Amino acid sequence: MWGWCLTRRDFRLFKLNRMDKVNKSETFFTCREVALPDLSDEKVFSGGIHLQALFAPEVKWRVIEEFGVGSYAEMKGGRILLEKEYTNMDQMISWILSFGDKVEVIEPKEVREQITNIAGKMRKVYKGSKTNGKK
Repeated sequence: MWGWCLTRRDFRLFKLNRMDKVNKSETFFTCREVALPDLSDEKVFSGGIHLQALFAPEVKWRVIEEFGVGSYAEMKGGRILLEKEYTNMDQMISWILSFGDKVEVIEPKEVREQITNIAGKMRKVYKGSKTNGKK
């Protein structure tokens, strides 16, 4: 939810699922005349990193939930092609990894390489571990 932040004295994006211990207050909202900011995707998520990725059909619901209907192209065989601009490489890679083997990054090449390296390190951890979480 976009709203005015009293602390930063600017518009901010507040994620409702991060709000904890919300209480009803007797304080009432006072409407103020404030120029609305440019909240277009181009302005808010200015990009810089162009992601092109193919998703398995079974995670189509998640692509729709996170980016909306019409945010992707359906390819032959049912895979979903998503092209988006990102501003933070680490967050993008973390998000991609949350899909496990249900996604293949096409571009950028550096992201493919980083995910390959991470997958290799994970394989070593799981291949060498027989503890099932026990010490």
